[in-house]
Amino acid sequence: MTFLGNIGKYQLSRLLEISSSLSKRLFNNEESVVKIYRYDQSRFIRGGYRLAKSAYLLPWFLVDISYYAIKCSNDFKAIIPSNHDFMNLYDQFLKYDEKLTSSHYEKYNDTDKLFYILFGLSHKSFWFQEKYRMLRMNARFYELLCEIPKRNTAVTQFYRHIEEKYGIDFPTYNMSSLALLSISTNNVYYLFPYNIDSKLKKRNIDNNLLSTMLQDYIEDYDSIRRSSLESKQLYLTPIVRTNQNQLLATSAFLIAKKAATNLYWETRNLYRDNEGKELNQMLGNSFEIYVDELLAHYLPKHKYERLPERRKQKRADIVITTNSYKIITEQKFAMLNISLQDTIFDLEKIDRWLESYVQAVKQLGETEKQIDLENKIVIKLILFFDDLFIADGLVRERILKLYKQKTRETIDLNNVFMIDIGDYEMLIHLIAYSDDLFNKVMRTKIEREDNKDYSKGVEFRQIFQEYGAVENDYINTKRLFGLDQNR
Repeated sequence: MTFLGNIGKYQLSRLLEISSSLSKRLFNNEESVVKIYRYDQSRFIRGGYRLAKSAYLLPWFLVDISYYAIKCSNDFKAIIPSNHDFMNLYDQFLKYDEKLTSSHYEKYNDTDKLFYILFGLSHKSFWFQEKYRMLRMNARFYELLCEIPKRNTAVTQFYRHIEEKYGIDFPTYNMSSLALLSISTNNVYYLFPYNIDSKLKKRNIDNNLLSTMLQDYIEDYDSIRRSSLESKQLYLTPIVRTNQNQLLATSAFLIAKKAATNLYWETRNLYRDNEGKELNQMLGNSFEIYVDELLAHYLPKHKYERLPERRKQKRADIVITTNSYKIITEQKFAMLNISLQDTIFDLEKIDRWLESYVQAVKQLGETEKQIDLENKIVIKLILFFDDLFIADGLVRERILKLYKQKTRETIDLNNVFMIDIGDYEMLIHLIAYSDDLFNKVMRTKIEREDNKDYSKGVEFRQIFQEYGAVENDYINTKRLFGLDQNR
């Protein structure tokens, strides 16, 4: 019998309980994963522990299995699965998934296939392995949506939409989200009421508030089955309401992701409903201020310039000057659609998403021509707010292909790199405090990209780690509530 046929034999709620419990164990790192993980091998196995037949139990596959369980089974099946039954299903799923994804790869040529595979795998799986990024992203969203608007009256007061909905201030909303996360790391089901910590009570956080906020996390079986997002629906609503009206947390990882980023997603939905506008289009100014404050935190004014709007035209946003380099930066605030963060996605939609970055490359090139380079090495950066999980060299090659399809004009991709805001924060820190280390990082980056030397890694984050630059001092100043970031 096929995987789908087998999973349909078992009681749904019990399948979800087992998957949730395993996810919780992986999230809390109860297994000795460090002992079996080899740091010079693939990043895809981090966060899993070894099973029989040399398989790895991976949290993103547990999410997929939960979805297929919802799709193929129900709570009234008579057969109650054991843990052993679940592991057999897991083994069957691996074969099913490999066949399914391979069938989608086959229609592409070799170049497109490589991009498709690596893009899909990285965006589906890497964030599960780097949990610390979620709290850092929470801190950045908090700055963009709340702190920056409060300091700058010209910026839209985004946070007011949340405050009006729940009748609490934005900090309390954010702290309550993290309280919901804390519950999921210790429980398979949400069972109110809970004993609320006295510190939370002082912030007017109670069971009624938590229960109300939790509604944005919940979906019933039928709605998930009908969703065009398929398994990705669980990323948006990671709690399912069973036929017994119980609230089951499908994955501690998904609850964590939701809790850490829902201040953005819920604000986005409310802003669209109330203002009739897309939040992403409005957050660009807030993101610019965030970067300006980052630069001002570390660098004297003579070392950087935000190019004035009146002069910009086809120019980039920022020019930074070091002893050896001119660093030209073009900022982009864009959140990748959840449907595209999977191993099966619409490649044409990814290409349309990347077309805006073709324009960014042209702006970087125009800026290089118009400024005084002072005989320095030019670095051109496309700065993302969102986490970048794919090798920027791979994206750069894709941009070049898209550009050549539309025009015969030449496009200069020399020393053009993609960088997310976390790595950019680290880069600015190095410019301020260790010019020698910064130069070493940039030389290594350029050499490995030019030579396509991937043996030691070409991503900024990998090179930072190689040279021991791992402490992001700036984001630590933005930490909320004194929480450890669990590196």
